[in-house]
Amino acid sequence: MSRFIPFFLTLMLTACTQAQQATPDLGRLKLPQGFQISVFAQADSARMMVFSPGGVLLVSEPEEGSVVGLPDPNHTGKAERSVVVVDKLTEPHGLAFYKGKLYVAERDRVRSYDWDEANLRATNPKSLADLPGRGGHSTRTVIFHKDKMYVSAGSSCNACIEKDPRRAAVMEFNPDGSGMKIFGKGLRNAVGMAVNPKTDTVWATVNGTDNLGDDLPPDVIDDLGQNGGDFGWPYCYGDRVPDTKFNNTTADRCKDMILPKVKMQAHSAPLGLAFNEGSGFPAEYRNNIFVAFHGSWNRSVPTGDKVVRVKLDDKGQPVGGAEDFITGWQNEKGKRNGRPAGIVFGADGSMYVSDDQAGLIYRVTFGK
Repeated sequence: MSRFIPFFLTLMLTACTQAQQATPDLGRLKLPQGFQISVFAQADSARMMVFSPGGVLLVSEPEEGSVVGLPDPNHTGKAERSVVVVDKLTEPHGLAFYKGKLYVAERDRVRSYDWDEANLRATNPKSLADLPGRGGHSTRTVIFHKDKMYVSAGSSCNACIEKDPRRAAVMEFNPDGSGMKIFGKGLRNAVGMAVNPKTDTVWATVNGTDNLGDDLPPDVIDDLGQNGGDFGWPYCYGDRVPDTKFNNTTADRCKDMILPKVKMQAHSAPLGLAFNEGSGFPAEYRNNIFVAFHGSWNRSVPTGDKVVRVKLDDKGQPVGGAEDFITGWQNEKGKRNGRPAGIVFGADGSMYVSDDQAGLIYRVTFGK
């Protein structure tokens, strides 16, 4: 009996923990009037998301080494079940579909898979491109645009001159993995990438250098443009400001860097971003960028842990800075009950936000 009681208590504690995870306190989360947020699904270490050709939400789980599918065939607003699409991967992160195939960016490679929509299975893996492996930032993001594949890889350090040019860069490939070239460099850690429908170019969130103070350098959103280029790191940041703590950089070294489109609070750790042009939200929230702030780890007063939006004009250019959209994952003392990571919009205009701390996918809607 003496052995049974601790085991029983362990089971009870485990059940309570699972119940808490299954029913998070959404009342802490604050959204503009008229918006609602609910839990769409549970997904451990949930990061980047993509919809399959048939409309099933897929999410990467880097810590579990898997990609899962979350079907909602009856459009109830909650996933019917969780299906392992592919597993035994090495920190899978970025997901994309191109011409019917699923592409998964792992820490050290990109692979394509034949996609079985009926059974939600990815099979017949083909390794397309080798990527930088261990060390430093390990997430890799993949996106397709104009029949080219773009893959981001963060730096191996906080501030250094990389020996591997694929680091702190966005690479461009042919869809089969051939023809690699460095498209954008000086991008310390470009985690989120999405196509701006107005400019018809790839935009990216970039996490800035640490250890320059609470409010420097700004985290940014960059427009990679038609031809890419140099975005400054590790020498420069913001409006061509030299990083004098690194290699005694001068203003002359910064004169040719491409300026960011949006500057945001330092150390917010912007990850996923999405452009909203759907009709699910009111007009004021269309033609906006939405960004998931994962949150600071080295700021004296913690920041981030929210979803923000940036308004765009008719040409797809930012109007003003980032505005709060969803807050409440972090309290006034800096304690967190979740960390937003990825954002994607569904065909019905709903927003889906992944949370890799709580292991949840949220669904955001407007109205009844």
